[in-house]
Amino acid sequence: MTRKWPQFITADLGDSKADDAERTRRWHEYDRAMKDLIAKGGVHQDADGWWVETSTGDLVGPDPAIERPTELDEDTSVKPFREVFPELADGIDQEIARRGRPKAETTKKPVTIRLDPDIVDHYKARGKGWQSRMNDDLRKLAGLQ
Repeated sequence: MTRKWPQFITADLGDSKADDAERTRRWHEYDRAMKDLIAKGGVHQDADGWWVETSTGDLVGPDPAIERPTELDEDTSVKPFREVFPELADGIDQEIARRGRPKAETTKKPVTIRLDPDIVDHYKARGKGWQSRMNDDLRKLAGLQ
């Protein structure tokens, strides 16, 4: 059985009223074509709600009730995640806030300092962390360590 199966494609549509009208038009066309196909026979519905061509086992498409676009009155019944699961939302917020580097008790102070190029080259030549090594050496020289 070689047929062109109905498709409900809306990837090219946006959120405008005209796009909503086109989405609804395409939906009714898809729904009618699927119902005609089902009425002719040769397809059956699997446990997941997909229609399958009986002779080949090819997937034809989802049950129109699954695929259909939501109606405006259905959208109003949808509630925000935070409203439905406030404890879970708070837990997620706390986990996100805890991520990243922990705050240090004392933070370093940014300064601008002019140094001889050979001093900077000496520290940079030893690789990453050269500023921290320079800070450690200054602490030792100042007797702060």
